[in-house]
Amino acid sequence: MTVGDCVDLRGWLVIIDYRLFLIPENHSENYEEGDRYEISKPEIIFAVAELILPLAGGKSFIFHRSKLSGVVVSGAPIKIDPVSLSVEERQSGFVFINVADVSLDKYRERYKAFLEKGRSVNSDDWMDYV
Repeated sequence: MTVGDCVDLRGWLVIIDYRLFLIPENHSENYEEGDRYEISKPEIIFAVAELILPLAGGKSFIFHRSKLSGVVVSGAPIKIDPVSLSVEERQSGFVFINVADVSLDKYRERYKAFLEKGRSVNSDDWMDYV
């Protein structure tokens, strides 16, 4: 993948180090260190959280199958500016997530607070951050 490429990817949407990534469907057990594509708008975490049931604990409250279309904006590491994102909800199939900048404005402050709280909590369970 090179900068400017349009991509259509499928995988698992997950939070790693307070950032949002898509990892391959057949990821390694140590998914945090394997192949991954960073999503350029981490505030999408909270757009997803409003529509999808979170996991019951662990390192990430998002670990869901996803479909992502976007444009590669950085090559090392690969970062993708999303154009379209759908996330699989256990009960209702894939749910469309609005990734337009205007719709994400309301999540930016929430994401900043998430980062700040993360720096002060030393835990591997996301429930300790709420």
